[in-house]
Amino acid sequence: MLKQRSLPHLLLTLLCLWAVCKAQFEPWGYHEAEQEHYTAPELPPDTPKIQLRLAGEKRKHNEGRVEVFYDGEWGTICDDDFTIHAAHVVCRQLGYVEAISWSAASKYGKGEGRIWFDNVHCTGKEKSLAQCSSNGIGVSDCKHTEDVGVVCSDKRIPGFKFINHPLVRLKGGAIIGEGRVEVLKNGEWGTICDDNWNLISATVVCRELGFGSAKEFLTGGRLGQGMGPVHMNEVECSGFEKSITECFFNKDSLGCSHEEDAGVRCNVPAMGFQERLRLSGGRNPFEGRVEVLAERNGSLVWGTVCSEGWGTMEAMVVCRQLGLGFANHAFQETWYWPGEVNADRVVMSGVRCSGTEMSLSHCLHHGEHLDCPKGGARFAAGVSCSETAPDLVLNPQIVEHTTYLEDRPMLMLQCAYEENCLATTASQVPADSYRRLLRFSSQIHNNGQSDFRPKASRETWVWHDCHRHYHSMEVFTNYDLLSLNGTKVAEGHKASFCLEDSECDEGIEKRYECANFGEQGITVGCWDTYRHDIDCQWVDITDVKPGDYIFQVVINPNYEVAESDYTNNVVKCRCRYDGHRIWMYSCHIGETLCNILTCHP
Repeated sequence: MLKQRSLPHLLLTLLCLWAVCKAQFEPWGYHEAEQEHYTAPELPPDTPKIQLRLAGEKRKHNEGRVEVFYDGEWGTICDDDFTIHAAHVVCRQLGYVEAISWSAASKYGKGEGRIWFDNVHCTGKEKSLAQCSSNGIGVSDCKHTEDVGVVCSDKRIPGFKFINHPLVRLKGGAIIGEGRVEVLKNGEWGTICDDNWNLISATVVCRELGFGSAKEFLTGGRLGQGMGPVHMNEVECSGFEKSITECFFNKDSLGCSHEEDAGVRCNVPAMGFQERLRLSGGRNPFEGRVEVLAERNGSLVWGTVCSEGWGTMEAMVVCRQLGLGFANHAFQETWYWPGEVNADRVVMSGVRCSGTEMSLSHCLHHGEHLDCPKGGARFAAGVSCSETAPDLVLNPQIVEHTTYLEDRPMLMLQCAYEENCLATTASQVPADSYRRLLRFSSQIHNNGQSDFRPKASRETWVWHDCHRHYHSMEVFTNYDLLSLNGTKVAEGHKASFCLEDSECDEGIEKRYECANFGEQGITVGCWDTYRHDIDCQWVDITDVKPGDYIFQVVINPNYEVAESDYTNNVVKCRCRYDGHRIWMYSCHIGETLCNILTCHP
């Protein structure tokens, strides 16, 4: 029989539960008032996208240390040259009518991470702090003892809308509602260890992301291994939490490896997406010509998709929509898959997908006026799907730790010149001149669920006599040096002359070796290392002026090979060059494949 409890006792219990939840949530670096952030709309396209919040040791919601979210990381603002005009911009960007005052010298406590803005000069009319002049994002000689704070008015801007920054995401899943669970802590995405992972905790994740309950909890990195820290271990949820970050976890036991990353498969409501798309003519249910049910002249008819511009991203959406996993190949000719005789008519053209859409109809495409010069018979779009996919991830620390400069004579760069690994000005200099090369090593891991293999078959690989090796991909990696405003000032590329297993995790055997015209690829759990002393493993910076730059590396830039996750294919570093030496620092895996200064984090 349950004991009856008095009202004061129940109130005390509720207060205790609130305190426990608050204690579990605050170590994450977020407070309830800080969950709402805002990004100013309708800004010029070259304006960096930032979010702001008020944090620190404060008494009211409208005051605190100003923190900036940019490039996946929370940071602060230095008080040098800060004025009430800049404070007005901050407060309006946060949804308040105006600023009352501002404070210097970390009045609200010292922040952590980067100092994103220094020597800020605003007129007070800017829509975003990013429009004010400054030293440049991330360029500062300040310390966190100089973090700026503001006090905003109590009045809110009428009609002001906030957006929530997510704390949890799923990565590496083949379909919507499944993936490796990743959580955001102190501006850095990390994973959850599978110790004690169960269906209750998985259900909290699924409901937090807007799905139904979890139908399966996954352990052992079954949906690919993550990168970065393991943020949570021995997670225990009651099932009533709004976020997995509110659940209890063992803060003193984080010795897990990414081989133990936890994942989920959620129950997703049926949306009928599969009913308007089919594969026809293939040898099995995972391949065929893509046929779409579209409305033409007032009736629904099946037809083909124009293959002009058809690629891996579009194929990924088709496979996801049909619940067939990941794209294996995208085909622009399907004469060997005749499909349904009455479905040869082109009903969709100009398809362009980002790769994350739930349905092909959500991608950009032509409206009523189709444009398909070659027609949709033998040139109809096709796909082959797979339940698993590779996932390449570049180790950012290796790039940062191995960077150096070399002045190399043109006489020793003839092979590299023939393979377009030097700047265009190299063709205009005498043979006895030198080129200045920014050199570094790359270590590329396959953290996916299947081996990474070049798209081209062995018989189509191109032999390069100068270096005495075969190229299996036209471009495997792009190396770019960007100015702080995003302009490319130097570039390089790495042709995939030899994809092989340099080293593997313990217990995994190497499968690919380039010697004697061997098979090329990267096995799951292995990595391919391109040493700094290999030809083309550089950027030619001979013509680059001293200054601060962004260095960016992108793997598989043309999406020639399908992967389960392309967002981790880019590494970005801060770079300082003084004309004699070079420093590479703050290297990290980027969240997007677009311009570092115009992408939303």
